[in-house]
Parts: sequence; structure tokens; C-alpha cells
Amino acid sequence: MFADYPSIASLESRYGLLPKSYEEWTHLWTDNPACPPGWNIGWVVENADKNIVGYLGNVPSAFEFQGRKLIAASGRGLVVDEQYRSYSFPLFSRFFNQSNVDLIVNTTVNLNAVKLHELFHCERAPVGAWNRSVFWITHNRGFAAKLAKTKNLPLPNLLSYPISAVLAAKDKLRRKPLAPADKGLEATVATAFDARFDAFWEELRERHAGFLLASRSRATLNWHFKFALESKRAWVATVSQDNALLAYAVFLRQDNHEVGLKRVRLVDFRALNDDPDLLAPMLTGALRRCHQQEIEMLEVIGASPEIQRVLAGFAPHQRDLPAWLYFYKAKDKQLAERLKDPGVWNPSPFDGDGAL
Repeated sequence: MFADYPSIASLESRYGLLPKSYEEWTHLWTDNPACPPGWNIGWVVENADKNIVGYLGNVPSAFEFQGRKLIAASGRGLVVDEQYRSYSFPLFSRFFNQSNVDLIVNTTVNLNAVKLHELFHCERAPVGAWNRSVFWITHNRGFAAKLAKTKNLPLPNLLSYPISAVLAAKDKLRRKPLAPADKGLEATVATAFDARFDAFWEELRERHAGFLLASRSRATLNWHFKFALESKRAWVATVSQDNALLAYAVFLRQDNHEVGLKRVRLVDFRALNDDPDLLAPMLTGALRRCHQQEIEMLEVIGASPEIQRVLAGFAPHQRDLPAWLYFYKAKDKQLAERLKDPGVWNPSPFDGDGAL
């Protein structure tokens, strides 16, 4: 199916999507530590002339749960030519009915796909605010210009000045400073997942054996964020003590290309002792970096109740999303029953396709 890349990329481009390069697209499978032999990388729809008019990718990932290793599948890049939209259902059917997986995990479900997920008996992740985001405006004038554009206001660049002044005033009233790292802790930025992440993952999986946990082995993390780190679209913030890693967070550029909004999102955060307060110094650094690079928005989606508590006093803005983003489906009844318990969940946008 790799030979279909030019046709798939062309189809994506026609519908406003941004195709990955061939190297980055094939990397989703060829270098994926979770990819089993014989894995189906996706499905296409061909018309009578053998032209590709529909596509849905199929990306595997590894999870662990109560001593059991699981293979999850995430759909990616669904696109169907307008006159063949009725074939969306058979594409989804192939994806949901594949037999060699334990879980279906999709973390970027849009409004059009919600009903299809419900039709195939998918469940909403029971933890996290997956229909709401909290955010900071990190470049007022740039954000104001994009806001004026989305509202179809005349002369958006000119209007950005008074709008940015209003935004700055609101931020001053609402925004509180984030807490610095405690004494004895060191907050730094890494450009790759180094040897410390080996020990971190082994301890994390041991402490969280009762949770559904996506693999964060060093090999998996370096595969997942390889191109984003190389192109400086992502960075890794860490908190350490005596050179031992206590927590990390990954920040990733996920711009809104439709309006030209430059945006960074927190796509993963893990702490060995589940202390959400360790996120604060990493957010402080991320806000500073966004401001220096004239990135216009820093956003957090799907925050757990514990992280929401940390963010509540600091993030000045929030917005409702069009749909619930995180849906899952367990293939066997016993696993499905266990996952009904919110107490075994600690989800992240890193799960599934949220940061690919």
C-alpha cells in the first residue's frame, strides 16, 4: 500500500489536509515499535477507473493494563471524495472490525465522525474534559488578527491593535503566575528522549500497573516524536531531582492552518507520583518559549480533574470544542467491563492519534 502514497497525498491535498512527506508517512509503520508483522496499514476506496477516492490509515500502538499487554489501533487521515462519501461507512467498518487488535483508540474524533463511533458501539473516555480546552494567548496582536479573520471582520490586521489591547487587559485580570519548581528540583528542556527515560518508563509502568497506560518506552517516544523534534515543532520539558527524572511534558506545534493561527498544545504529561503540580514549572517555560517565538496560543485539551485543578487558577481562557475527541472500544467483554471504571484511566492526547 506504500505505493499508493502519491494518490493518497493528492486526495488529502484536494480536501485541505496537509499530507505528511513520504518518509514521515511510512514512518508511522516501518519504525513503529508496536507494529506487528503483517499489520494492515489502512484501506482505500477505488472508483471504476482505479483512482483512489477514499482512504483511512490504521496505526498501531502498545498499551499495558493490569499486567496485560495490548495492541490498539487508531484511525488516521480519513478522507473521501465528495461524490463517494457513502463509502465512509465501509471504511470505518473495516477499521472497527479488524480482528488482530485489543482496543480501538481514537483521540481526534470530529463532529462528523461522532455518530459513526457511536454506531460502532464506541465509548467515550470516562476521564478528562475531551470537549473543552483551556488556553493562554501568548502573542496578543497575532491572536487578535486571527480572531478578527474568523469573525470575518474588515481589515483584520488593523483591528488587531484594539482587540489585542482588550485581550491584554483581560489577561492581566484573569491570569495568575504559575508556581516555580520547588527547591531541589530542576526544570529543563530536552531535545530528545535520553537514557533517563528508560528508568522513568520502568518505574512508571510499575507504579501504574492498575491503569490503562500507553507505552512510553524510550524507543516508542523517540519514534512518536522523531520528525517533530527534528524540525523543532516539539520540545520535551522535564523536572528532575539529582538527575533522576520525576516528570516530563511534550509540547507540540499543532497550528490551525485554516486561519493561520500558530498554536502549541500540551500533548503528554506524566509524573511518577502523579503530582499535577509538577506541570506548573514546565508550563511556565512553555509560555515563555511561545512568547519569544511569537506563537499565538498555548492550549491544553483533555485535562484530568487533577490537572484541571492546577490549571484553574492560571489559565485565563477556555473554549468548548465541537465534539468529544476521545473514543475507545475494547474488543473482548471482560476488558470492556474493566474499562468502564474511571479509576483505571489516566488518558492523554498522546494516546491514539492525538499527537501523530
